[in-house]
Amino acid sequence: MPLEEQLAAALLERVGMRADITASKIRALLEKAPDASRASWVGHLLASPPNSVEWQQFIEPFLIHETYLFRHENQLEFLVNKILPDLIAERMQVGRYEFRIWCAACSSGEEAYTAALLLRDALKQSREAAKHDWRLSVIGTDLSAEILLKAKKGEYSVNAGLNSFRDVPAFARHHFPEIFERSEKTWVADDALRRILTFQQRNLVSDQAPVSDVDLVMCRNVLIYLDAPSVQKALTSIRGALRAGGVMVLGPADMLKNQEGWELLTNHKAMFWKKTALPR
Repeated sequence: MPLEEQLAAALLERVGMRADITASKIRALLEKAPDASRASWVGHLLASPPNSVEWQQFIEPFLIHETYLFRHENQLEFLVNKILPDLIAERMQVGRYEFRIWCAACSSGEEAYTAALLLRDALKQSREAAKHDWRLSVIGTDLSAEILLKAKKGEYSVNAGLNSFRDVPAFARHHFPEIFERSEKTWVADDALRRILTFQQRNLVSDQAPVSDVDLVMCRNVLIYLDAPSVQKALTSIRGALRAGGVMVLGPADMLKNQEGWELLTNHKAMFWKKTALPR
């Protein structure tokens, strides 16, 4: 099998990424390697375990780290106005004052911090919820150990170009007075927010979910890069993590072809999927 196909097959098996997406980058990497050592380099790479430094360095160029704070305003508005209040109410009905969110493929962490801020606001805005002490947990996972270092740091700066604050909607700007009111260049997550968040390196396709009894899973703009069997593996992991009635939110371009055990919730511009019982 040609070296290019060997690497594509390895990426498909270990990461789930479709060969048509990885082909051009694989060719570019192979062209950089000297002809004499190209085959041995590929052989060594394929023999390296997924958690090795060599493999992690190899896959980094294939991972998409495009993200920013309060991304996809229409989805977040529906999350704030409908999804979070309903999920919080369900927890209160059974007397369980805890709430868990899993942000899969969280990249540099902006989505996880967004989720934590939205959750804190939702609890404050509910008079009944505000009467209780809640145990909150937002877990961000990503395949890249390198990008998670930034997520754990919890510091985001205004830089030239596409920075983390490039499209924060008006309803969320009060979270960042340093940036929008005082024209400072860096926002740092406060200690209370940091206590809610944890970050772990996880492979959505092959690793177990990092937590169970989850209220909300955010897995946006991930499935579009995976082949069909890997999509199913990811959805099985997400479904297993969600509590009964928990909600999964996908990216605008993600598709859920097998809808058994899922109920579509939508406001025409934002799609969410509620976990329901599988047909017998």
